Amino acid sequence: MATTATAQPAPVPVGPVPNARQIEWYHREMIAFFHFGMNTFAEVNEGDGSASPQLFNPTALNCNQWTSVLKSAGISTAILVAKHADGFCNWPTAHTNYSVKNSPWKNGKGDVVREFADACKDSGIKAGIYLGPHDRHDSRYGTPDYSDYYASQLSELLRNYGPIWEIWWDGAGADQITSSFYDRWADTVRTLQPNCVVFGTKNSYRYADCRWMGNESGLSGDPCWSTINPGSIRDEETHIAQLNHGEVAGTAYVPAEVDVSIRPSWFYHREEDAQVKSVAALWDLYFNSVGRNSVLLLNFPPDKRGLVSTIDSARAAGLQYLIKGTFKTNLAAGAVVKSLHPRGGTYKPANLVDNSEQTYYATSDNYVTDTITVDLGKKKTFDVLMLQEVIELGHRTTGWSVDYSADGKNWMPIPEATGKESIGYKWLIKFKPVTASRVRLRVTSGKAGVAIHTFGIYKQPSLP
Repeated sequence: MATTATAQPAPVPVGPVPNARQIEWYHREMIAFFHFGMNTFAEVNEGDGSASPQLFNPTALNCNQWTSVLKSAGISTAILVAKHADGFCNWPTAHTNYSVKNSPWKNGKGDVVREFADACKDSGIKAGIYLGPHDRHDSRYGTPDYSDYYASQLSELLRNYGPIWEIWWDGAGADQITSSFYDRWADTVRTLQPNCVVFGTKNSYRYADCRWMGNESGLSGDPCWSTINPGSIRDEETHIAQLNHGEVAGTAYVPAEVDVSIRPSWFYHREEDAQVKSVAALWDLYFNSVGRNSVLLLNFPPDKRGLVSTIDSARAAGLQYLIKGTFKTNLAAGAVVKSLHPRGGTYKPANLVDNSEQTYYATSDNYVTDTITVDLGKKKTFDVLMLQEVIELGHRTTGWSVDYSADGKNWMPIPEATGKESIGYKWLIKFKPVTASRVRLRVTSGKAGVAIHTFGIYKQPSLP
């Protein structure tokens, strides 16, 4: 007579946990940045706000071309720089003359933000906005009048361009922007766009859904905890290590967004066409950001025509080729999975390899350590490893290693996967190929019982 598994209660969350916005944000994995504006035409990276609007005149602006680049790269979200620190506005704002409405482009009738938002909507890309708090053009910068000005522009963007999925508050140069300014601006965001993720720094730290990584090189720390103490975000100059690694005992859940440009600069310069990151370099960035419990924010600077370079596009498509080619097949799928301390019920070890985010494996509450053995049934060769924790339950595992066995008896460590600490949304490791019939995950420490929904091993294709 068949029997059913005894029902077991779900594990209780431990420590800070993500909100709904952060869970949605994590599943994007990669976001595109578009730095485009007056700096593009003045051929600088940091304009001083004095360049004439007459310089702004893209000859072939096509935001649908931008989103087509993202579709081929597998990127689901894009953030446009609506106003950088030079103060020039990429939409015909009612609150300053320093905008596209006083440029020759489309006889002053153009709106880059509108074309961007419409292209995103048409292609199923989620739109976000960078509205720089720092402003070198406006003489009111740092005053209460500037707070009014910025709030009015923020309201324009959040009311008139459809869903905005992220607002990017750059901390660079914005030291004169006080916390009280952000109190008001954050209320505007939450009122007008409740699903909008806030990238927060320094004085906006109290409203941050995601944090700066502490560098612009695309490198997350190892470990990289989603938890951090808010003061570490506020005092970023002296807490770079905490921004990079997070803090295992942090009191707030604010994961890292890793910003990096595909080129040396944030804005387009023709002389950098020969310095676009290679597919191999982008592959490393992916593992050092998405593969370290973070989200990758990759910049594609459109040129003076208003188009993303075909070089940049080809490199991004090459990255997507590697992502799809690697992760299309979990070589552990269908394996026999056993553990020392299963919770029982629906939280069975086999859930680790069932290719579902809805099911997961958990240990009994009495155990924060475990040994999980994956019997592949035959020898398989692989060079990539993936672990995914159940982030809704908080950071639980704090120490783990992976070993392999060719004969099922003698075990060898994977050096790159030995002595690891954090997992979080996703942890990826690549290494020299190994051939094994069994793989073993050893959880050596934790805050609470194990809760992991994916264990995967994969084989990379050759570089395109």
